[in-house]
Amino acid sequence: MKKLVVLLSVCMLFSLLGFAQTITPDKVPAAVKEAFAKKFPVATGVKYEMEKNDYEVTFKEKGIGMSANFNSSGEWLETETIMIESDLPKDVLTSAATNFAGFVMTEITRVEGPDNVLNYEMNLKKNKEFYEVKFSPKGEILKKTPLKK
Repeated sequence: MKKLVVLLSVCMLFSLLGFAQTITPDKVPAAVKEAFAKKFPVATGVKYEMEKNDYEVTFKEKGIGMSANFNSSGEWLETETIMIESDLPKDVLTSAATNFAGFVMTEITRVEGPDNVLNYEMNLKKNKEFYEVKFSPKGEILKKTPLKK
């Protein structure tokens, strides 16, 4: 069951990335490719996309689906790592259960950024209600965005 949840999460992450424009490696600035290779030396299945003005690199590291964003100068902006519910911190799980009773978690990611920024994002659904919610590691709701399905 755990593998199924991870597989579905990977599929959802890559389907969300479908809004970005896929590009070939030769169209990616050398600074981006070098910064990516330095930060993620064991990455496999690397694919590049343009997302607004930044470069998003989707890949796997040790079998886990990830994506990392870089600007055109090669500056790392953030990394998203697919997670399963049981790997979330207890404070995040408690907050989600308390503030979103009856909701089901999907598309769970750990989001890391410069200066040791760490958050958890997930989609929550219940009947016809859908939200994308960002939590701090302590379970504080940082952002709640209604989604249309």
